[in-house]
Amino acid sequence: MSTTNTKPRPVSPDEILVATLQRRLNDGWFRIEEADRRGEDVAAWESFWIDLLHQYEAAWDRLLPEAAR
Repeated sequence: MSTTNTKPRPVSPDEILVATLQRRLNDGWFRIEEADRRGEDVAAWESFWIDLLHQYEAAWDRLLPEAAR
């Protein structure tokens, strides 16, 4: 029985960024919903969340050509 020694593929900075932004988006969405339920004004939070979403999309756009290799 043979075993192959393969090195794990290095994680790119954009992959780390995507994971970080995904966590922040999920957390932000939860916090926005909670604040909205309490009747708080969440307009500024929503605006910031949208900015994070655009950063997330841009990071994915940079990763897609890399994933196709």
